[in-house]
Amino acid sequence: MTRPHIEFIHAQDLDWQAAVLHGPLADVECKVLSMDEETGACSVILRYPEGWVQNGPLHLDGAHEFLVLDGAVEISGQSYPFDSYAYLPAGYAHENWTTKTGAVVLTFFSARPDITPGPGNMTEAAVPYLYLHEMKWSSADVDPDLDHLRIAHKILREDEDSGAKTMILDCGAQSHPQNWEDGALAHPCVEEMFLLSGDIITERGAMHAGAYFWRPPNIWHGPFGSRNGNLCVIRFLHGHHVNNWSEEKFPFSLTPGHKPDLPDSLKEAADKPFSAPTPY
Repeated sequence: MTRPHIEFIHAQDLDWQAAVLHGPLADVECKVLSMDEETGACSVILRYPEGWVQNGPLHLDGAHEFLVLDGAVEISGQSYPFDSYAYLPAGYAHENWTTKTGAVVLTFFSARPDITPGPGNMTEAAVPYLYLHEMKWSSADVDPDLDHLRIAHKILREDEDSGAKTMILDCGAQSHPQNWEDGALAHPCVEEMFLLSGDIITERGAMHAGAYFWRPPNIWHGPFGSRNGNLCVIRFLHGHHVNNWSEEKFPFSLTPGHKPDLPDSLKEAADKPFSAPTPY
């Protein structure tokens, strides 16, 4: 596990790149959000061109997890329109892998995404298809110390043994800690986030749609709130999610300074506030 702490970048600040991945995926442009240089595991946004086809059967040696942001892809005869999700574990047979219209897909590979002909040895359960609009929101098991965020979630995948969990999280608008102060949080696992819409305001700055972070275990963060509410993808990895709170309270502001924690390779592209069009 060698990914650096990235908190945070906006995908809009990253360039589309070709030939970053290997084999047939080299033809698919991508934005690399984070990557483990040792294992090749990566979180990327793939931009499939219209008519891209990879005939199977084939498989990957790592898990292929994704959420379609725009367009549609098809794998093994299953169509994935925008706002659909799948977790296809290592060895899962991709009988076909194609898109007619093109697609933009938030994608998580648990190992270098090399494509191998034929079916593989699948050792964990798949989540072959979920359509987010058909799932119900729940507030079950939300930490009561986060009530001010008015959180609801949709659990997409959960592995009770490893603790790995992927969810869609919804937080309310005009939310802030009581008395404008709160403790900081840390988790004994990795937390990864991609912001689909709205904003998240933290001590490191204001994140807007397109924001991304990879937070290693035991990194303190918060307090946090939101001006416009938000919708995001959250993943917990390499351990079980537990909220550990600091005893010390910290002030919260809706207008924090821009102070991201970034590796040197990302500072030129992302060490600047996000500039978004105003809503009027």
